[in-house]
Amino acid sequence: MPIAITATTGGDAHAPVFKVGPLDTDVVKVDVSTLTTSEVDTAGFLKPGVPFLKTGLLVTAGAVYGVTIESIQVAASNAAGDIAAAVDPFVTLGTFGTVVRDIAEDVLGRAYTAAEIAGFDVAGSKLHLTRT
Repeated sequence: MPIAITATTGGDAHAPVFKVGPLDTDVVKVDVSTLTTSEVDTAGFLKPGVPFLKTGLLVTAGAVYGVTIESIQVAASNAAGDIAAAVDPFVTLGTFGTVVRDIAEDVLGRAYTAAEIAGFDVAGSKLHLTRT
């Protein structure tokens, strides 16, 4: 079950996925049309812990460039029609630091894919993924 606290207004409050310590960030334009209900909560917020390529696409191969730090509204809901209709936003990603795998996977409600896990170890990724 994903770790989330439902607020009385707005969307869910998600647990932080980065360990305390240095954190560098960058802003990328995220392609919302590639996202699913694993990455977007019922209120349309992009969840923390989603790994992206530098191009703003989900990681299917290559180095993880950054991971979402906090929730940001990207669609009206996580319904397929709302995701398809959403405008691609600029999102701040953590690009250097340690991601706590257990928390990130709990927030997403799924395990990281093999490509995502491998992407943390590819040359060019400056993110470390804790063991689970």
